[in-house]
Amino acid sequence: MDDGLQRFPFSYVILTERAELLERAGRLEEALDSVDRVLEIIPFSSEHHLIKARILFGLQRFEDANLELAEVLRSNPKNIEARVLKAFSYYNMGLKLDALSEVNRALAFKKDDPTLHALKGKIYYETGYHKLALSEFKIASHYEPENPDHYYDIALCYYTLEMFQDALLYIDLAISKGKKANYYALKASILYKLGKDPTQEIQIALSLDPSIKVVIEDLLNVKISPGGNIDKVK
Repeated sequence: MDDGLQRFPFSYVILTERAELLERAGRLEEALDSVDRVLEIIPFSSEHHLIKARILFGLQRFEDANLELAEVLRSNPKNIEARVLKAFSYYNMGLKLDALSEVNRALAFKKDDPTLHALKGKIYYETGYHKLALSEFKIASHYEPENPDHYYDIALCYYTLEMFQDALLYIDLAISKGKKANYYALKASILYKLGKDPTQEIQIALSLDPSIKVVIEDLLNVKISPGGNIDKVK
């Protein structure tokens, strides 16, 4: 491909292919350089502004990504990938209400997208609207039933709402589809609230991720021994 660029340095097709290959390889700064060279040749290409936005998002340059996405959506307001990326950019910039508005715009075109419903649920949860969050996470699980993260999110909502039996039902469903330390940490917290022994769940969580010990101690307000036993209440 580099030979091709030497022979045809202004071939935007080759430059585009190179940018996307570098993006997939995680070489984002080099990918950004290639797509910038394309945009020097064809500056009004929404396709290439979208590629650049993806790369900038990967580099965590969310404000710059947003500027590129505005260019894409100016010419193609129904571009779902751009809408989703814009919502996540706003979210990562801490602009949750702007992210929510963008999610709602995207859902007008693609109401069955579980990623959008999950993000909407996350925004609602983090802004204190736990029942609305619960509804969105359930919709996400309907469209993507094999993704255990949706069931974890549902369980977390029920836990926050102090509906511990419902929380236990959904965290068990999450665990049946995937084993993650945070799943077991949440289950330990639910069992503790129900007056049951969470030792086994704590030990499994620690075996999956020892660093989660501090999180569990904060959730349960206890001190945990190196073996995963509850030593004492803080």
